[in-house]
Amino acid sequence: MRGSRRLSPYRESPRFGREWEAVARNEVKVVSMPRGGDPSWALVFPSDYGTGISNLGFHYAYYHLKKMGIGVERFFLSPIPNLSLEGRRPLQDFPIITASIAYEPDALNFLEILSRAGIPSRGRERRGELFPLIGAAGGFTSINPAMLISVADFIVLGDGESVIPHLAECFRGRRGAGDRDSIVEALDEHPSILVPALGEERALELLKNGTKRVAKTPCEESLGHGIWISPNSVFGKTLLLELQRGCGRGCPYCVLPSCFSPLRQRSLEAVLETLKRCASTVPFRQVGLVTPEAGDYPGLEPLLDTLEELKKGVSFASLRIDSLTGRMVRALRVSGRESLTIAPEAGSDRLRSRCGKAFTNRQILDKLEMASSEGIRKAKLYFMVGLPTETEEDLVAIATLAESIRKELRLGVSLSVNVFVPKPGTAWGNQPFVGVAGAENRFRILKSSISERLGRGCDVRFSSLREAELEYRLSWGGPEIVDVMEALVEKRRGGKTDAS
Repeated sequence: MRGSRRLSPYRESPRFGREWEAVARNEVKVVSMPRGGDPSWALVFPSDYGTGISNLGFHYAYYHLKKMGIGVERFFLSPIPNLSLEGRRPLQDFPIITASIAYEPDALNFLEILSRAGIPSRGRERRGELFPLIGAAGGFTSINPAMLISVADFIVLGDGESVIPHLAECFRGRRGAGDRDSIVEALDEHPSILVPALGEERALELLKNGTKRVAKTPCEESLGHGIWISPNSVFGKTLLLELQRGCGRGCPYCVLPSCFSPLRQRSLEAVLETLKRCASTVPFRQVGLVTPEAGDYPGLEPLLDTLEELKKGVSFASLRIDSLTGRMVRALRVSGRESLTIAPEAGSDRLRSRCGKAFTNRQILDKLEMASSEGIRKAKLYFMVGLPTETEEDLVAIATLAESIRKELRLGVSLSVNVFVPKPGTAWGNQPFVGVAGAENRFRILKSSISERLGRGCDVRFSSLREAELEYRLSWGGPEIVDVMEALVEKRRGGKTDAS
């Protein structure tokens, strides 16, 4: 398979190449990896560099490909979408391209990246030896891989660690004329690789009848930590440290219980060994704990004690207010933080309980009072509107809770309000989406209530209604959704392509 080397190269201003040099120079490698490799493989994270370098799954994919001797190079949507970070090579120079799709908008971004390179987004338009083979992986392939069937030649379902050895074996040594068919047939032999290149209807049927299943790797078989530390990460100079995957809770709106479970935890001994080894070899300011819920990890307190001994700060990926302890708050304060982020989801006890979060407003206030006594000065709260059985009283309760936090506890308050989007596989997947008009009405009620109770000084951020509607359409889309995605990419890019 010769890939797409006959395509015209994507041309960028020379200054971008220098910008990648600065980004690469600032990266600290936590583990050593072989240089070069074969075959050439483009690993794309279709979002900005700061977000992509903060995604532990992206780290793992690169690490395992490198360990298998693959010549993998990284691509990001920005600052430079079509030149690799490692070699400043154009995307279409690679015979294999895989995208890590974490969220629905990432799929749109990936189509834009392909468009910039002059590579058709539809698999059926890439048949033959001229174009590269396109793969998709990442968190979204555990939720709705059907959305990507018309785009990808192959789709890795679920965790990639156990699948990558088969991928490497399929591609290595098969790059001559006519090898494309043998590659896709070999890929299809793995139970967690869906191969639309062998037929889109066939791929849909394999998903429906359960022939292809999501791979779920035990935590003890994973590397357990990030392989780069970068000041350009959204977390800054942070070592990513994995504690657990999946979730033992059953929140009906959340994809974790249905799409990423069962709960798998790394032992405290393994986590501490990893932490101490990394701390002895590379510099970093803090540790980012990668886990659906930090308070559910049984070894959290001794881990925080070790971080304090090593003089390392901590960042929690997620915090439930009912699991919050004084020890956790003190760890945040030692890390220099004066704000605490929680997600009550709803303002009333009744609706919050239906969301799977059985803690009351009184408990929220008590926990925040404890946090305030430890030095926390601001509370950031995440809510959803458009939830099943929601009433106007539930919306007003959001403002009432925020008012209580400000007036009773004298804490600063920041609110982030999103629209509930039902997701496939969840208990609330069959619930209606309120749509733009319904969400606008809810936002209007909430804004009025916030203005009445907190005045103009309250920091409130409302999500984009159009983006929520698009997320809903993409979440439930099948192969036909590519029509919508291509139209949006063309509109976004003004009908222009960079390859000529």
